[in-house]
Amino acid sequence: IAATVAPLPTTAFNVFAPPTKSNKPYTPKPSQIVTESWLDTLKYEGAPSFDVLAKTIEFAECMEFSQIEKFWADDYVFRGPIFGPITADDVRKTQQGFRIQDAYPNLETRPFGFTIDPDNPYRCYYFERWEGTNTQSVKIGPTELGPSMADVQLPTHIMSLNWTPEGKVRYACLSSPLDRFEGTTKGAGAVFGLLVGAGLDVGSASVGDGFLRLQQHQVQL
Repeated sequence: IAATVAPLPTTAFNVFAPPTKSNKPYTPKPSQIVTESWLDTLKYEGAPSFDVLAKTIEFAECMEFSQIEKFWADDYVFRGPIFGPITADDVRKTQQGFRIQDAYPNLETRPFGFTIDPDNPYRCYYFERWEGTNTQSVKIGPTELGPSMADVQLPTHIMSLNWTPEGKVRYACLSSPLDRFEGTTKGAGAVFGLLVGAGLDVGSASVGDGFLRLQQHQVQL
C-alpha cells in the first residue's frame, strides 16, 4: 500500500516551505508625522537632478582621502557615535593625526545595502563592515600602538550621506556598531575599532564594561 504524504503547509515556521517569489519592489509609505529638526535644512524642494544612489556608491567606493574630500560641500559636517559634529578641516586634522590608512594599507570598508531615504530623496543609507591588516604603527598623541600584524574585522555600522542639489555631500553620519559581538575588535567600531586592532586595550564588549559604557554615554550625548 503506497503511503500518501500531505504537502507541508507554507508557514513562517516551516523551514521546508518553498520560497515565495515577488517581482514587486518594497517601498515604505512616506511618514505621516510632521517634525521640526535641524535635519529639515538638509531637505530641498523638488527631485534631485542626479542619481543619488549611483553617486553615493561612487563616494563609498573611494578609498583615498584625496578622492573622498572632493565630494564634500564647503559646509560639510561629519558626525559619528562618539566624535562630532566636526567640520571638513577637523576631519583632515584627525586623518593626519592618526594616519589610519598608513597603518592599514589594505583597509577595505566593504559597503553594501544602499537605499534612498523614503522621506528625503537627497539622503542615502548604506552598511559598511571594515577589515584590514595592521602592518604599521598608529600614534595617539605621545602613545604609539602596533603594528599588531593582526587581521582585523570591525562590526557592521550604517553610513548615511545627505547631498545638496549641486551634488555635494553636506552631512555624513556614521552609526554605532549594529552588533558589538561581530568582528575581532571587542565591539569597538570605526576608528576606535582600528585602534583596538592595533593594540589599544578597551576591555570587552560585555554588558557593564567600562569602555562600552563610556561609548554608550557619549552616544547619548
